Amino acid sequence: MTAFRIATIIFAFIPLYFGVTGIWLGAAQLMGGEPFANAMDNQFRYLSGVYIGIAAMLFYSAGDVIGRALVFRMAVLAVFIGGLGRVVSYLSVGEPPAQLFAGMVLELIAPVFILWQAKVIGKAA
Repeated sequence: MTAFRIATIIFAFIPLYFGVTGIWLGAAQLMGGEPFANAMDNQFRYLSGVYIGIAAMLFYSAGDVIGRALVFRMAVLAVFIGGLGRVVSYLSVGEPPAQLFAGMVLELIAPVFILWQAKVIGKAA
């Protein structure tokens, strides 16, 4: 169970990082000096806040793997759905920068954590 908790905490730092940097730097960090609409920056910073909320859910769930299992699963589901959104973008407008492509891959494999969690809970029961 300790390894799972540590992995969950490490995993939580990923959306925390993207959330904090997204709110702090806005959409400009990804635009390479190209112009963009104020609405895009506003939405980008809002969704960065959602990342921080997901990170909080993951940190919280690490404290009680069994009792907070549903919170963990919902957070992972949100991450996975976000990854599916990135796939739609990839197919619609093209490949994102390498950092975002890596994020997409991590988001799409995130459900593996749910399987690991189920195994940990099964052993504890």
